[in-house]
Amino acid sequence: MAYISDEEIVRRLKAGDDDAFNELIERHKKMGFSLAYNMLGSIEDAEDISQEAFAIAYTEIGKFRQESSFKTWLYRIIINLCRKHYRKNKLMSFIPLYFHNKEGEEQEMDIKAEATPEDELSSKQLGSAIMKAVRRLPMKQKEVFVMKHIKGMKISEIAEILGSAEGTVKSHLFRAVNELQKKLRGFI
Repeated sequence: MAYISDEEIVRRLKAGDDDAFNELIERHKKMGFSLAYNMLGSIEDAEDISQEAFAIAYTEIGKFRQESSFKTWLYRIIINLCRKHYRKNKLMSFIPLYFHNKEGEEQEMDIKAEATPEDELSSKQLGSAIMKAVRRLPMKQKEVFVMKHIKGMKISEIAEILGSAEGTVKSHLFRAVNELQKKLRGFI
């Protein structure tokens, strides 16, 4: 079966083919959940946010002008819902030391390739310190840091999702990395 682009699926959906939306869900649900999870640190919240994002995408698809990709538009919805959730609950979330790869499988971030028992203890301490440091980042810095270093997105993609200039994204990323370096100075 030939690959069908998101753009074509969106066209079908706008033309009244409701089954087309199921294709978009299947294609983007793991990545959408992963982004929400990496922002909020809670499986339940990530499930709620990703489901709400798809519901919004479905109801607002008529307003989607396709000036960006569906993925970018969906990520923007998810980021906005995460911000709303954060403000509503006034919670500081954390970035887990694992992520979901392109196949949606959970993988740990490699801190050291080969570890002795002493290295493992040091890695656990470093992991804890990283989570605490990232938890304290301002929201915009955290968003950019997660999308760049956990999701592996390009600066241009992040800028499009956040509706910011690339220079602004780079500035937030620079500040986040500087702040993390200060907080993790004892481990580096």
